[in-house]
Amino acid sequence: MDKNEQVRRKGPIVIVSICVALILLAVFAFLYARTTPYYSLYMLKKAIVSRDAREVLRYLDTDSILDNMAKDVFTRMDKKEPPSNKFEQHMRAAGKDLAAQLLPQLKAQMGESITNLLLSYNDEQLFGNLRRATVFALSVTTRGNTAEVRQRGKDRISFTMARSPEGHWRITSFNPEELKLLGK
Repeated sequence: MDKNEQVRRKGPIVIVSICVALILLAVFAFLYARTTPYYSLYMLKKAIVSRDAREVLRYLDTDSILDNMAKDVFTRMDKKEPPSNKFEQHMRAAGKDLAAQLLPQLKAQMGESITNLLLSYNDEQLFGNLRRATVFALSVTTRGNTAEVRQRGKDRISFTMARSPEGHWRITSFNPEELKLLGK
């Protein structure tokens, strides 16, 4: 066997080996990408644009969102100036108790409200902007099973995410200051 014949036999083996390695690398990269917050944000955007409420709710942990919003409201109430009299103190306590009692009902209605909003909301400019938006305009900092999401160039956290038991990421809380900006 001369040297040329050995090279001819090894050539196809080397090419096939390189192709298999590239295919395996692509498969592992795809499987890894599906476990990142960016992929979950992309799927959330896709679900909103297609108005698929069930898929939107897959990426929103509505119970945690409402719990965190209530916690923020209670914290802001506590930071306000102290009650000036006993009546005001009792009214604040009653307000907190009432809000805590209403929370389970709000959680039950949240999914239905999101579904109705997606089906009835008709701002084509907003949906057009969302279609053109890219999740890479967001900066994601992952720490274990939680992630903080910011708009690129901003210091303030826009929202937080947590990894679900199924492996995808879900939004668990919004920054109330960012929500105020959306209303303007």
